[in-house]
Amino acid sequence: MPRTCVLVTGLVLGLVVALAGCQSDGSDTTGSSDATPDPTAIRSGLASLFAGDHPGSRENTEGKCFAEELTAAVSPDQLRSAGVLDPSYDVVAEPPPLPGEVAVDWADAQLACADFIEASTRAQVKVTKGNLDGEAYAACLRQKLTDDEIRAAVTASLMGDFDTAEVGELSAAQSACAKSAKP
Repeated sequence: MPRTCVLVTGLVLGLVVALAGCQSDGSDTTGSSDATPDPTAIRSGLASLFAGDHPGSRENTEGKCFAEELTAAVSPDQLRSAGVLDPSYDVVAEPPPLPGEVAVDWADAQLACADFIEASTRAQVKVTKGNLDGEAYAACLRQKLTDDEIRAAVTASLMGDFDTAEVGELSAAQSACAKSAKP
């Protein structure tokens, strides 16, 4: 699989769950199932998860927005049932594939707070060590993909359905645009 195709999975998951090392405050994750959710702690944990390991101000802002959007749409019990929160309502380090309803709300929150094409462009520029015309890449993606197609691919990825047509189309668009945007 070409490097740019692999990027779609990493980028989608990176935007979705910011995988590396974002954990709750280190609390006991085996807590009792009768724990009471703390909305502030949940939002803080989700914001950190979304922002990633070494966030800048943009990532922190997007993470806070994401956490607000997601918690407005999904209850703590739904997040716990989906495996995003542990039995003590702490945010887990690596959420599992999400059930459909939570994946849709997660994708909506993510896309309300972060421009997927801008994030993809930043990632491609970084992966190619600057050997990519970012403006041309972004323009190409905007021409090839609609917001609905991006939403469908992100949702499928969140559900762990990486073999869907939507994810394939997003990956193909990213690969084609990366190829055409090389100087």
